[in-house]
Amino acid sequence: REGLTKRKAWVFAGMRAVVAATIAIAVQLHAVAPLSEASAVYRARLVRHRSAVVRPRAHVAACTAPPADEDGVDMAVRWLPPLMAGSRDALDGPTDTSDTAPAGVDAPLTLPVFPLGVCYLPHTAHTLNIFEPRYRQMYNDILMNGSRRFVVTMIDPDTGRLAETGVVFYLDDLKEVSEQTGDAVKYVCEHSVISRVRIERVLNPGAWHTRETYLKAHVTELTDDALGAGEGEADGADRADEQALEASLHASFGKLLKLQAEADELPRFADGTLDALSVGRSDEKTEGLWGAIGAWHALLEQRVMGLQAKMQEELSRRVMEFLRAEKGEAAVPPRVRLEDLPEAVRDDLSKIQAQYRSQLDDMEQGPYGEGFQLLLQAPSHANRLRLFTRMVDAEAARLSARVSLKRLFDKS
Repeated sequence: REGLTKRKAWVFAGMRAVVAATIAIAVQLHAVAPLSEASAVYRARLVRHRSAVVRPRAHVAACTAPPADEDGVDMAVRWLPPLMAGSRDALDGPTDTSDTAPAGVDAPLTLPVFPLGVCYLPHTAHTLNIFEPRYRQMYNDILMNGSRRFVVTMIDPDTGRLAETGVVFYLDDLKEVSEQTGDAVKYVCEHSVISRVRIERVLNPGAWHTRETYLKAHVTELTDDALGAGEGEADGADRADEQALEASLHASFGKLLKLQAEADELPRFADGTLDALSVGRSDEKTEGLWGAIGAWHALLEQRVMGLQAKMQEELSRRVMEFLRAEKGEAAVPPRVRLEDLPEAVRDDLSKIQAQYRSQLDDMEQGPYGEGFQLLLQAPSHANRLRLFTRMVDAEAARLSARVSLKRLFDKS
């Protein structure tokens, strides 16, 4: 919850930029970046975060297991030690950064690492705008060596720690846009998220401090605990347990959809979602449960975007009321600086912000919190089902309370 609250503050910082700089009346305050582009906002902020780097040897040993519940489900994100300045890199001279090991050698993959402030999910696609010199070089390198792959992992903005579990981005398409953008952006890149990995060791932690190049790490590809490794009877019991958990999640989703409709919740899942919902095991070609988790993430993003749009509308309305009363309809300027507004109007804008900040804080779940990182690091399909069912049930409990209040007021 503490980590989620921090990320809520980050999302709201983007909203607060509306009244911190220039209020653009004619364009309904579009100076605020849409949250659908949140990855670029986070990236611009986080890659400039000067954090500390620790000795490479300590990275694995210091990553202690987080607390787990009675079902063995992790209740906290697994973080690597913070990157500290002045550490000694494990990379001495030229190093092969391809993702293949020599024949006959059991070695971890070596991949570039691109830390970002949000958690990405398997079986999703994402666009990144690349502008920093070190990441321009990273894309040149993965194109030259043919791997076209790199690791994206979440970073804690307060400590600079990297999450132990990340995902692999595969570069599907790259467009050179430096001429169109005046070299502000070098590449616009399309990616598919193809797998999960565990970071075993950051090879050049000092690069995070100097920003002279991108991070590189030894990583191990992760797959869910496989069925069929034990005796037939035990294996059958495990699959029966999974099927029971899948049925429980499906039932929880059905309850949630009914509550969304009864509460007239917006945004909400479309009719027919339950029939199309798949919560089974995933593989390289089948989304399975990750498809349902991705749909849940998209719903939460839409909810935050809706709050942002409402706040923009209220801020714009308040400023327009003042300008019309002060200058008349015909003399309303297209732009006005915040410092040119009277103190009473600035106070009103601050109150509007506070109102929406409160609504954001009241959200039990958010698209940029640590809940999705817990789903990503879950070691098994069964554990992931348990975690996701709890998230869905928590939302259903929130809506149930709302519906009860609605019925009470309707009776009154």
